[in-house]
Amino acid sequence: MADRSGRNWKLLIGDCRDRLADLPEGSVQTCITSPPYWGLRDYGVDGQVGLEETPDDFLSAMVEVFRSVWRVLRDDGTLWLNMGDSFSDKQLAGMPWRLAFALQSDGWYLRSDIIWSKPNPMPESVTDRPTKAHEYIFLLTKRPRYFYDADAIREASDEPERAGKLEKSFSTSDENTTMRQDVGRSVMRTTTRNRRTVWTIPTQPYSEAHFATFPEALVVPCVLAGTSERGACPACGAPWVRVVERTPMVIERSERTHSKGHTRSSGTMVEPARSTTTGWSAGCDCEPADPVPCVVLDPFAGSGTTGKVAVELGREFIGCELNPAYADLAAKRITNPKKWSMPGAVSHKPIDGQGMLFGEED
Repeated sequence: MADRSGRNWKLLIGDCRDRLADLPEGSVQTCITSPPYWGLRDYGVDGQVGLEETPDDFLSAMVEVFRSVWRVLRDDGTLWLNMGDSFSDKQLAGMPWRLAFALQSDGWYLRSDIIWSKPNPMPESVTDRPTKAHEYIFLLTKRPRYFYDADAIREASDEPERAGKLEKSFSTSDENTTMRQDVGRSVMRTTTRNRRTVWTIPTQPYSEAHFATFPEALVVPCVLAGTSERGACPACGAPWVRVVERTPMVIERSERTHSKGHTRSSGTMVEPARSTTTGWSAGCDCEPADPVPCVVLDPFAGSGTTGKVAVELGREFIGCELNPAYADLAAKRITNPKKWSMPGAVSHKPIDGQGMLFGEED
């Protein structure tokens, strides 16, 4: 069975536990994937993951898969893992968290859980529980410190970032005593904020596949945060990092001064903080060289969602797919020039310059 390939992308046909052995160690900057969910669907190919008899058997297979991912992932790389749940004997299996904890026990750092909130979930004919309208994405890493471009996925914010008491100090007649008086509230405002852990993104239909696909808009922030827009060192693979200039926050102040029983309030001044990328710097000490695109891996490529987004964002993509027919779908999708951005992709307005990435015009 021949692999599929094109400009900046390659699909390896076969079991990812075997095919990942063909890749050099530490050659991937980030892995973004959605493995088959346990007991949910038969994809009609021998050796598939997801039809194990017990949850423990499924978890063992997943741990083995991600040991292979561990080998090809850089030490400063990230793993973005989407996992849905299933029911067995009228009980929720709890598979997303079981898998997260199994990987944590195997040496991965579990850095964040992200809730994928679906405004358009699949209808369920149930009357004894709520309809499920969310899944999980887990951010895992090999080391405590890793590459993560928070500025690439910041959200626009009209809300106060932080609030607290304003106090003033004054001395009493006793020189060794200092009193503090609450004189109001301080509010620090920013034009953007760090991305939150609830991502409201609608499911996305894909007419050419009979199996579930996760939406392209769900992959976008994972690619942007997990890889450098500028690229990586061609010698060692270290991602380039942003040089960021941040303006200081100015406090919004409302003071109250008590004098002879009267209260006087001061005016209010707000100057939003701003974060500006002024350039990029190499993330290593190698000889200076032009960066090359970062590499995104998906060991369960399916219909090619991760690959399509990665290539359109200027990254290289490597995927593994067990079923050659699905690999053909993925190859067609990756090379499809149609834009993948969708209206309603995020729950908060993107910051300047990110509109088209999230389905909104700037």
